[in-house]
Amino acid sequence: MARVPIIAALLVFSGLFLPVLAQQTIFQPRGVYATIDLRPAQAMVRRLGSSSGAERRAAVREVLEEPSAQMPPVLYALANALSVELSRAEDAVFWYHVGRVRAVYDALRCKDVSARNEVTRLGQGLSQDLRAAQFYHREGLVPIAEKAIEWDSKNPRNYDQRWITLFGKIAVGSPGTDSAELSMPESEWPAILQKVHETHLKSVQDFAAERKAY
Repeated sequence: MARVPIIAALLVFSGLFLPVLAQQTIFQPRGVYATIDLRPAQAMVRRLGSSSGAERRAAVREVLEEPSAQMPPVLYALANALSVELSRAEDAVFWYHVGRVRAVYDALRCKDVSARNEVTRLGQGLSQDLRAAQFYHREGLVPIAEKAIEWDSKNPRNYDQRWITLFGKIAVGSPGTDSAELSMPESEWPAILQKVHETHLKSVQDFAAERKAY
């Protein structure tokens, strides 16, 4: 059974979500929470953020072979890794948008509202290169966002969407005996996804329009 640092002991820094070694307080996930395994994603995020170009590029290739199987934090880290190479800036922006759409969708399906703060922390970990690629090239963002939404619609989510529950307050104290406390009813998911897509595209359109007003 994996030991998972509490929400305060996990952060996003330069695209990585890693345990803060100085944080001593940890919790032992129980019940259904103990079946959520973040370790493969954490390992991949570390590789994508490696200072070794060879290790980083190998991780990029692996993720791109099966992106549908990756948790959203891995897609954020992929975007950061790609942004290092100027020639792949557009790909970096694309995978960031896919990662954000999926992260927001997972967050809104999660019953624990406190866990949704993880989406904000992921955004705080965007690299400067990735931020600049979007800020200075706003005119190209809408087509990329549309492409990301289309990709999200056509590709399955072959990962454990419950990952985000481990970043919430409920997971810390819950015995995990009631699986219904993790997610909103599946009957509500289609409407949630539609709202996520619509809201994401609108926010990108508004951001791109700001540039035109200068």
